[in-house]
Amino acid sequence: MHNKMQLKNGINVVYQKLEGYRSVCVGVWVKAGSSNEETDQNGISHFIEHMLFKGTKNRTAKEIAMEIDGVGGEINAYTAKECTCYYAKLLGQDIEIGFDVLSDMLQRSIFDEEHIALEKTVILDEINMYEDSPEDLVADILTEITFGNHALSLPILGTKETVTAFTRESLMEYYTAHYTAENIVISIAGDFDEDRVELLCEQYFGDVKQVSKSDSILELPFFHSNYGYKKKENEQIQVCIDFPGVKYDDDRSYDLMLLSNVFGGTNSSMLFQKIREESGLSYSIYAQPSFYDDIGTVTVSFGVARENLEQVIDLLIETIETLKANKLSDEEVEHAKAHLRGSFVLSLEGTDNYMDLIGRLELFAQKEKDFGEMMAKIESINTEQVNALIDLCFGSGEVAMAIVGEVDDAITQKLYNKLRKHLKN
Repeated sequence: MHNKMQLKNGINVVYQKLEGYRSVCVGVWVKAGSSNEETDQNGISHFIEHMLFKGTKNRTAKEIAMEIDGVGGEINAYTAKECTCYYAKLLGQDIEIGFDVLSDMLQRSIFDEEHIALEKTVILDEINMYEDSPEDLVADILTEITFGNHALSLPILGTKETVTAFTRESLMEYYTAHYTAENIVISIAGDFDEDRVELLCEQYFGDVKQVSKSDSILELPFFHSNYGYKKKENEQIQVCIDFPGVKYDDDRSYDLMLLSNVFGGTNSSMLFQKIREESGLSYSIYAQPSFYDDIGTVTVSFGVARENLEQVIDLLIETIETLKANKLSDEEVEHAKAHLRGSFVLSLEGTDNYMDLIGRLELFAQKEKDFGEMMAKIESINTEQVNALIDLCFGSGEVAMAIVGEVDDAITQKLYNKLRKHLKN
């Protein structure tokens, strides 16, 4: 079980010493992502992530990179729907360098006007790259459909219009409101001295300010059934389909992970075997769950030739009907549990992966607080629990569909109506 402490300013710190490793990974999590944005702010969490690498009161952008490169380390960040994570991976002996650079970036970035203008060009190019990628574009369209007007529907990168309109004032306003002690978690995993790491956390992050906020009632997201498409001249049709799932803290989240794996999460899954191996209609088809604070989904994604699109939808319907009619056997559930156990263990091979695990567990306040509790959750999965989720995901008639490629409204609506009709039966 990993350790936990709280700094004087309220920042929660989780840390785990890992035997046999020479490296350490320090992560700083901020509960600020695209779901925290207003429509006119869309993309601002991601923009700020970029700006924190552009220079501080103490270091230029090059000096930030050189200081970590100079000890053979790695520094990076990413923005998601509900958080932003900054992390540094170094040798254990160099852990203070990671703390020093990360704390400098998070607390003393200068948001230079010239750098903001340059970064707009970079991010607009990144948006263009996403729009040229059918796999990324279809996922964004699907998210917009599934979550409607809720902030979860907003793309992480933002839009060309919102990014172009950002000013230093708007960036600083959002940064000041969200980069506060109560929104931050620090996670550390690997080779380090535990007594020293507690001192380093207080030394480098103890001055982050607390901002008392009035309790506000946030609009809860709900699942929207609808369809959408984007006509593009691509060799393949890209399809993404959402079914209802469960949220992060739901007791059924592990059951859903198992069900998703059996349905389409592995090479031995029902969808992969029927559509890739038996029919040869798609090179890649898979299903995966997504968990958020207040909602969850199961997403099926695949690419297919235009002439095979309807046949793959028919096979998807057939697979769902088989699953609903036959449910899963005890043997299938036990086989899937073994896979889930193994994949969890293998996913933690590396200090960065373990840092990610304990950081997420703390940031999103999941019921299970460490790896042992997670494994116990997997062991407790039983066939009855998993089969009860089949109707929740595939029996309500709720479905969202997005298609990118040589399609039109009539084709998309026809396939959507066919899928929804069979789900209702």
